[in-house]
Amino acid sequence: MSTAKIKICGLTSSSDARLAATLGADYLGVIFAESPRRVAVARAREIRDAVPSTSLVGVFKNQPLADVVDAALACGLDLIQLHGSENPEYCDDVLQRAGKPVVKAFHAARVPTGIDLAAFWTTSYFLFDFDRGAAPNAAAIDRAWNDVASARRLGFRMFVAGGIDASNVRDVLRRTSAFAVDVCRGVEREPGVKDPDALERFFAGVRG
Repeated sequence: MSTAKIKICGLTSSSDARLAATLGADYLGVIFAESPRRVAVARAREIRDAVPSTSLVGVFKNQPLADVVDAALACGLDLIQLHGSENPEYCDDVLQRAGKPVVKAFHAARVPTGIDLAAFWTTSYFLFDFDRGAAPNAAAIDRAWNDVASARRLGFRMFVAGGIDASNVRDVLRRTSAFAVDVCRGVEREPGVKDPDALERFFAGVRG
């Protein structure tokens, strides 16, 4: 049985957040960046209040520092995920001003090297979101998962995301030894609306 942690992202309702938490999600993600799943601060606060015991992650992308900090404090975020081109200094500023651990995401066909990751000296976690549009072939997928595994061996706490669902999550975890798996579309009925059956299958795939 895998011990990887599970993040359910793109939540837009308290009911979906409660279901994910009940099934055993370690992290729940709300998106403040431009997205069909984007939520306002007030809705994120409702979700926070509905699941007070589960870590809530706010997702941002190349947004003003003040906006990130204000949302983090207003919504009671536990982690702040930066999904754009934010540099190490920006990540450090977020940590210092919001007082919450940072998850730095990379959306590309290749995983950054250990030297690249180490430059983010105050960042607690990293997320690799595999861009299948940029590299759709099997060889590229294999290389990406091997790179994640290499980063894990160096001690980096890596989340993996991108094209993951119940049908392949067990294989992804076997090949990467990821710290956590992040799913959004793979458990949806439509953008922002989770499918209860897909959620249950996903959790079974990770924990089974």
